[in-house]
Amino acid sequence: MKFFLFSGFLGISLFLIFNTGCGHKTVTVSGKVIFDGKPGVNIAVLFQGKAVNGQAPAAAFGLTNAQGEYSLSLVQNKKAGAFPGEYAVYLSWKNPNAEPVNIAETTEINLCPYKIPGRATSGEMMFTVPPEGTQNADFEFDSAQESIEPVGV
Repeated sequence: MKFFLFSGFLGISLFLIFNTGCGHKTVTVSGKVIFDGKPGVNIAVLFQGKAVNGQAPAAAFGLTNAQGEYSLSLVQNKKAGAFPGEYAVYLSWKNPNAEPVNIAETTEINLCPYKIPGRATSGEMMFTVPPEGTQNADFEFDSAQESIEPVGV
């Protein structure tokens, strides 16, 4: 009887160790970015982990496609997904034609085609990645209802 109790305990312990893992497991995170009803193209999406008990999940990054869709990957090693947890979200436009230029030479063609609100660049937007991941990490903006002025400037 003692053997069965011990082997049952051992089996449960091993199951918990291997299924909860000693490390963290990434989950799939994807979504869309929409500005005034239109997809945000070439929008860099950065999820910066919020520290809990001195530990912050690794940052994750994605870039939107022509439909405004993105999927996150870890910044450090490009592994697909993100760790579950709370994140500050930062959005910025990535100019596909960008070359290092003198700011005085900036032309209209180099200007962002979207009205990105200050809250999308300041880190005040938050998103919680659930343990099962999500395909609905969506961010939609209506410039008629948003402050477009830069935050903190």
